[in-house]
Amino acid sequence: MKPSLRQLLADSHVAAVAIAVLLLWSFQWGVRALWDPVSSVTVFLFTAVAILDVPYLSLTASDWLALIGTFTYLVYALISFAIAWLLSRWVYGNGPFHSLSMYRMRLGRSNHV
Repeated sequence: MKPSLRQLLADSHVAAVAIAVLLLWSFQWGVRALWDPVSSVTVFLFTAVAILDVPYLSLTASDWLALIGTFTYLVYALISFAIAWLLSRWVYGNGPFHSLSMYRMRLGRSNHV
């Protein structure tokens, strides 16, 4: 009897590598999503400290475009994490972090000679 695709993925390294890559992509997109807002807030705070007052704040078109880019990156991060979660639940029956930690323990116990 042929094993199912789910069983083949669970027995091979493919599912674990795919989950790890999707989690790394999710992290990368999340960092990109937060980079512009955090840098803008940092500049605002340093300016406020430098002039000892609240700096003038106006939102320009480039600020709105950066905000759209931030939301786009955030959506990409959520999609990557959701796919990693679904793949992990389908193959291993657990979340992605638990699945990868269990897979790491399984690799440590096996004999790859």
